Amino acid sequence: MSDTQIRDTLQRLHSVLQSQPTVDPELKGLLQTLEQDIQAALERQQADAEPAQNDDLAEQAQTLATRFAAEHPNIDLALRELRSLLLGLGL
Repeated sequence: MSDTQIRDTLQRLHSVLQSQPTVDPELKGLLQTLEQDIQAALERQQADAEPAQNDDLAEQAQTLATRFAAEHPNIDLALRELRSLLLGLGL
């Protein structure tokens, strides 16, 4: 499992989010925070050359996926994929 897959999924999630004008600003903010947290964890992991500390990022992704499921299924799917990738890296 590589961080490249996570970065690709984050990019796809960002693209999907931009195409959804009706997304609640609060949820957009939560997604941005999650993305920043993931980027920081990936950078720490690369700098330390050790497994990153579990920041419960996968749980955050799951929580957001649940909130998006009904109104934005494309975002929900991307978040669920991201959660799987984060679990694979121990994040």
